[in-house]
Amino acid sequence: IYAVGGIMPGKSNPGPSGSSTMGDKTIMKAIKDARTNENIKAIVLRIDSGGGSVLASDNMWREIYKTTTEDTTNVKPFIASMSDVAASGGYYIAMEADSILADEATITGSIGVIGLNFNTSKLMKRIGINTESITFGENADFATTSRLISEDDRNRIQQSINESYGEFKQKITDGRYNISEEDDLDAVAMGRVFTGSQAANLDLFLVDKLGGIHEAIEVAKNA
Repeated sequence: IYAVGGIMPGKSNPGPSGSSTMGDKTIMKAIKDARTNENIKAIVLRIDSGGGSVLASDNMWREIYKTTTEDTTNVKPFIASMSDVAASGGYYIAMEADSILADEATITGSIGVIGLNFNTSKLMKRIGINTESITFGENADFATTSRLISEDDRNRIQQSINESYGEFKQKITDGRYNISEEDDLDAVAMGRVFTGSQAANLDLFLVDKLGGIHEAIEVAKNA
């Protein structure tokens, strides 16, 4: 299964050289179809993605978790094969795999979460567009782009980021057999990126083995 492009909710958007966006619904369906197909004995997920939507990444993680752990009637070996990039959400969807392989020059890691909120009010004023809002309730225009965010808005956004980051780290701890709760993941997380070679040699072993797609298929065959 090829998981290529920026991660977004919905269906994948085909591009001239693969997928320009990786849709969670497309990948989830492909994983489920492979899991429930009795003629398929193992699954290799070939990842080339720098991440994207937290929700879409989590949805795909959930489908992989069913394949490796939860759906006891259809549990199958699941191998993640990292291509050029498997970072942030690209690493998120790999971490529940039974084994993770990366090329020496693969860019991976970037374990972290960011949040952005743009203020477009000056731009709108400059080009002659005026906006007015009628709201009911103090949080009705939360995260609007038509004004500067308030301190309360900022705190809420930061809290959401912290919760998503904590869940990211917990799932790494739960999914990676060689990482315990005592390990300080912040030492390799906090958005840091690594080459595949570095990731395979770290004390926390974010990558199990170096190799490309052919090596990943061999691992799947022998699983």
